[in-house]
Amino acid sequence: MIRTPAAGHLPARATGDEPAGPDADTGDAIPVWRVHIPTVEESCVRLRCRRPAGAGPWPLSSALTELGRLGLRATERFRSLGSGRGQPLIHSQEASWRGLAVHLESVVTSGGAVVEAALALPGMDEVVARVAEDAWWELVDVFAAAVDGAHGALVDGEPVDLTPPASPLGWRRRIGDHLGLLVPAATEAEWVPAASLYMTLPTSRLALVLR
Repeated sequence: MIRTPAAGHLPARATGDEPAGPDADTGDAIPVWRVHIPTVEESCVRLRCRRPAGAGPWPLSSALTELGRLGLRATERFRSLGSGRGQPLIHSQEASWRGLAVHLESVVTSGGAVVEAALALPGMDEVVARVAEDAWWELVDVFAAAVDGAHGALVDGEPVDLTPPASPLGWRRRIGDHLGLLVPAATEAEWVPAASLYMTLPTSRLALVLR
């Protein structure tokens, strides 16, 4: 992964009124990115939610409200699978953001004890052609905060172990499985030389570590 020194914090949240398309962030210029993330199948963030199943609103309901402020719009009726009472076991929503297809999903796992939430867009070649980097990380940040994400990973189709590691060494070992990790900001791990801390997302307070 090619990157410049850490980008630091994101700028203030956008209003959500920006036009969709390749010129949404930079006028006629090519959207600016400081890092190359080589996803091909999908650019997906998978997170473990802090709230257990059945506590509070459904994660995607909160996410759709907050992401709507950034211009994300549902394109189909939501799908759910469950008993008809309480939080569904699977809840998914197709949407669009700045001309990109978006898939949102929450799944109740581990015998009903853990909720996993995912935000998936196309491979990065398609993403970088349409939006600037700060807008992308803002989308990730707002999603993570809306679903109350505790930690997760940036993936390209592979599954994520959502069990929190027992030690900083456990976090460091996990970076080898993914392109990036989203970890609690207070996590103290020796990432170098396997990876480096790229930024702290201001709303979710998750630290982004890139390999």
